[in-house]
Amino acid sequence: MVRKIYFLCLNPIQFVPFAYGTLRSYAEKNPCVRENYQWIPPIWRFEPIQDILERIAEPSVLCASCYVWNHNHHLALAREVKRTYPGCRVVFGGPHVPAESASYFHEHPFVDVLVHNEGELALEALLVEFIQENPDIKKISGISINQDGFALQTGKDPVLPKELPIPSPYLQGMFEPFFAESSQARIALWETNRGCPYSCSFCDWGVRTMNRLRLHSFDKAAREIEYLARKQIQDIYITDCNFGIFERDVELARLLVRAKKTYGYPQRVRIQFAKTSNDNVFEISRMLHENAMLWGTTLSMQSVDLDVLQAVNRKQIGIRHYQELKKRYDQQGIPTYTELILGLPTETRHTFVNGICSLFEIGIHDDVRVFELTLLPNAPLSRPENREKFGIKTGMRPMRLVSPGQVREEVELVFETAAMPAADMAYCLLFAETVQALHNGGFTRFLSRYLHQEHGVSFRTFYEGLLNTALESGKTCFKGLQRVRRLIFDFYRDPDMPQIHRLLTQPDMMAFLCGYNPKRKAWQIWTYLWLWIAEHADDFYESLAEFLVDANISRDPAIRDLLAYQKELMISLDFDPDQGKRVGYAHNWFGYFFLGEKLDKREEHLLYADRFMGVSNRFALKGNDHLAFTRAAIGISYPYSKHRHFFHQPESTRRLLPGDIKE
Repeated sequence: MVRKIYFLCLNPIQFVPFAYGTLRSYAEKNPCVRENYQWIPPIWRFEPIQDILERIAEPSVLCASCYVWNHNHHLALAREVKRTYPGCRVVFGGPHVPAESASYFHEHPFVDVLVHNEGELALEALLVEFIQENPDIKKISGISINQDGFALQTGKDPVLPKELPIPSPYLQGMFEPFFAESSQARIALWETNRGCPYSCSFCDWGVRTMNRLRLHSFDKAAREIEYLARKQIQDIYITDCNFGIFERDVELARLLVRAKKTYGYPQRVRIQFAKTSNDNVFEISRMLHENAMLWGTTLSMQSVDLDVLQAVNRKQIGIRHYQELKKRYDQQGIPTYTELILGLPTETRHTFVNGICSLFEIGIHDDVRVFELTLLPNAPLSRPENREKFGIKTGMRPMRLVSPGQVREEVELVFETAAMPAADMAYCLLFAETVQALHNGGFTRFLSRYLHQEHGVSFRTFYEGLLNTALESGKTCFKGLQRVRRLIFDFYRDPDMPQIHRLLTQPDMMAFLCGYNPKRKAWQIWTYLWLWIAEHADDFYESLAEFLVDANISRDPAIRDLLAYQKELMISLDFDPDQGKRVGYAHNWFGYFFLGEKLDKREEHLLYADRFMGVSNRFALKGNDHLAFTRAAIGISYPYSKHRHFFHQPESTRRLLPGDIKE
């Protein structure tokens, strides 16, 4: 009798169902598993619950790989499967399975077993035991067993050795049904090592991988690169949490580049780099960037404040070290981005806002990403003693709008801490969205840099002053920002407003955005701000000039010329790449900002000749095409990068000689 295994790994993004592949490939090394079970192709696509249930027939084992975005769906499916097939063994694993399992089976009595941390050893042992006449799963380490609603947690979690003995699911063809079924761009998940040597309290990675770093064989990884390239996979997401930590990672990157040169694939690689950017990370970034494969290199921070980093057990590097790193990457033209988390313990409104502006001061202008702190079930920060210690107050929010026939997935967000009241948290989120649109997004980046460099105006003085002015203004260009403030306040009060789909719940905001891309769903808040200002650019720059005078920030006579340069630098809906755009100024602004020249009052005439924007030049510009403009100007929702968006790029800008200038 061959028993059927169904595997749930629902994901809103078309990632290869990698957990299914690694668990199956390891388990099938055992002939007992290989000869007694049939693995049904994994269920990865979100669909109505009933539609999925209709495809599940006579299951012996139902496995579920659980994350924050799918746990409730997996529970709903498992409940019905168990009702229809009481003899089916239901096994849940993945990062969302709580280490503290005492109440889990009382709440979810249809689940038979929880697998904690990595699952290869435990799942293989379970599958072998399930086919015995008198199975005894109590002897299997690293699991919790449902005993009449009570949890029996077995011994210490088993750990795979340093040389990971997991056959490649790619090379064994386990993802062929996925590749055949997928109609859109597919993203391959690729693991070359496992584990994290760090123990940041907001993250569960170091906890669930037991901190010890272990390696897949280099030969296997090299053959997987060849396989993925031949399958014409456009994007690879390296799931290692510290790629670049080993010397061999440089050689793996070299093989990725060679594959693209040979086959044209992969086109792009997304990497979670080593937390301490080292020479390996730099060399990997350089190679991938030179071959238009790099999404960007992370200069990982989470907070600029050292006390905050200490509170969350994050390794402290220091902002001046990041400044040197940024200079090194800039010299090679390598795009970087920095991630911050809003809501970390001991962070205040002052330290958070000051932290963002400190990044601008050391030259990190391109891409600062701010994420709201989410408490994950197995992260140390989620423990009761840490919640109490730091005064953490949270609320549950839906992740997305619920489609018909599906269920609500929820995320636990931090809305207040002892150091940051809810009102301050809301202000910090508004400030973060504002500077992502205005500074990262280019509208005021060069003006604020000039004021800082030539007049000593701090970025904080500029942006807080502008934000406060905008919130009290009656100008049309600032109504988008005022609307975002209301959205943030509503989100803090409304337990039914989804985190990712906030904008989809606002008819007026969506009416505006649908004019640019009616099919897009995952609109980041700052993208709404960016498009609003782009549509009201004339009013915005006139208001900006008034703000500078009224706030006594600068009465520099060069400002008018700079505002003209700043405005015309931005990509506009009516830009025609076949014609380009010719502009002229009384100062050498292009040389000053992009070529390192001293600012002079001498005429400068430029031709903007961009045809493509974004990483690897993937988004074509088309005059008066709203959809093409949106993709070129702000990119797509996922995978995301701010690199080569927003404004005319220096490599596509040509200085005109006197004979080239047309009247």
